[in-house]
Amino acid sequence: MDAQNTSEHEWWGLVISLAELHQWELENHPLLETLTGRHLYYRLAQESVKNEYALTRALKDVFGGMHFTEKALRTRMRQMEREGLIEAVTRPDDARSKQLLPTEKFNQMMTQHAEQVKKIFDKHFLLIEK
Repeated sequence: MDAQNTSEHEWWGLVISLAELHQWELENHPLLETLTGRHLYYRLAQESVKNEYALTRALKDVFGGMHFTEKALRTRMRQMEREGLIEAVTRPDDARSKQLLPTEKFNQMMTQHAEQVKKIFDKHFLLIEK
């Protein structure tokens, strides 16, 4: 095996891990089966871990500019509300718009997801947080 093939094989663990994670997501988090659900989940996760004030922005600021229709995102957000993952509350500074707040159920889902990511990637990699 030459140096280039060795280098390529080193990354196979990454692809295998991503495939295993994807399968776990499909089996354990139905929300992640759809593109809009996936998009909202990851955006909310990203925004909620940035800082406690990140989700105080208006919805259009958080989700604007994406390749999804507003209707599709709003439909998925309503589903997430019904499932108890988020709350859409009127913004205190502007009653015309709303902000999304993750619930404890969403936070538990995110924690379970992160634990699974670590478990899967630990099979192939030594993970050290920066």
